[in-house]
Amino acid sequence: MKIILLRHGQTAWNVGRKYQGQTDIPLNDYGEKQALMLAEFLAHNETIDRIYSSDLSRAYRTASIIASRLGLDVQQDARLREVSFGRWESLTFSEVYSSYKEEFEHWYRDPFYFRIPGGETFQELALRSMAAISEITQKPSRSVAIVTHGGVIKAVLRHLDTHYDMWQDTLETASLTYLQYVREGFIPLEIGVQVMCREKKNISNWMK
Repeated sequence: MKIILLRHGQTAWNVGRKYQGQTDIPLNDYGEKQALMLAEFLAHNETIDRIYSSDLSRAYRTASIIASRLGLDVQQDARLREVSFGRWESLTFSEVYSSYKEEFEHWYRDPFYFRIPGGETFQELALRSMAAISEITQKPSRSVAIVTHGGVIKAVLRHLDTHYDMWQDTLETASLTYLQYVREGFIPLEIGVQVMCREKKNISNWMK
């Protein structure tokens, strides 16, 4: 089974470099366009049997646009929502570093196990999101799409490979990460693929 983890489209807080976490921020206009672009890419390049989504609106809206194009329904699961950034939510990256410098540096050194002030650890995030993903694999499918968040994807990758450096990959909005599920477990195939960089199809004409 192929599992495609998609990061949601862009929001105003992405542009403003703010920690969103579980604050429910909608897609901006560009995020809507990104979702349409993803929908066309998947329609032309993949055979998706089922679509799942975080229950936060930025992910669910992205998934709904894709599902409409593919003629599928979206199944929401709150376990796929972003990590809780606690007291950091709504703050910019620079504000967090200024106000929580010691905690931020601890998190940077140990991003998987450090508890964000008032929030979760990425280990907790990995456990809840992997529980959802493991259930998804129990239903036979060729490919499934899971629309979620950057933190979820990095937590999953770290859970699957303890040597994975959570800071090494930049997962842009509307990027795709591919996993293969086999009896032995999950195998990462590609990480942070940006649709506009794909050469399978020339998608520029689709968006005109």
